[in-house]
Amino acid sequence: MLIFKKEKQVRKLILSHLTEVQECLFESRGVLEEYVSGNLDAARGRVNKVIEIESRADTLERQIREVLLQGAFLPHIRSDVYRLVEAVDAIAGKAEDIARFVMDQSPVIPDEFQQPLLEIYHLSLDCFMELRKALRNYFKPKGQLESLHEHVNRVCEIETEVDAKESTLARAVFATSLELAEKVHIEQLVTRVGNIADLSEDASDELEFAAMKSVV
Repeated sequence: MLIFKKEKQVRKLILSHLTEVQECLFESRGVLEEYVSGNLDAARGRVNKVIEIESRADTLERQIREVLLQGAFLPHIRSDVYRLVEAVDAIAGKAEDIARFVMDQSPVIPDEFQQPLLEIYHLSLDCFMELRKALRNYFKPKGQLESLHEHVNRVCEIETEVDAKESTLARAVFATSLELAEKVHIEQLVTRVGNIADLSEDASDELEFAAMKSVV
């Protein structure tokens, strides 16, 4: 039937979209790694890759919307699927925001804060990877709700860890003798990095809501 053909098409597009979002995050983290290492040319090159990948993710998001509008999935879950895709796409947008912030504003990041900041990004990536596993469970033909809930719970746990590390780093930054503007600048970057975990949790909430209605 046509509806099942379109559902298969959407699943394929969503999995491709997930891959692009993941690559966008990896490249964005790479921008930060190169920047704090002083490799500015390499960092600029990776920023361009981030922008390119985020654009591809946006294109896939629009394609998914078009196929959904053509009738993929039953009406009562169609909008849930699209909200879920939008929530995931926002993660790629935040990855681009981080990369642009680093290279456009050149924040001063003292040596003692570089590793903690990279650790927060790494943990935020772990949060997204748990979301990715949950999404793949959901979009399998018969669904795997038990595994899905395990991964969603892990998303929430990691997001809490990220919040704690954000607070610890923010306190350390504001306890220094840096100028207030420099402190605020670092804190803005820390918040952006932590937003990756926040957005992953938001997407996991959308996923749980969609899973309550049916197994796709």
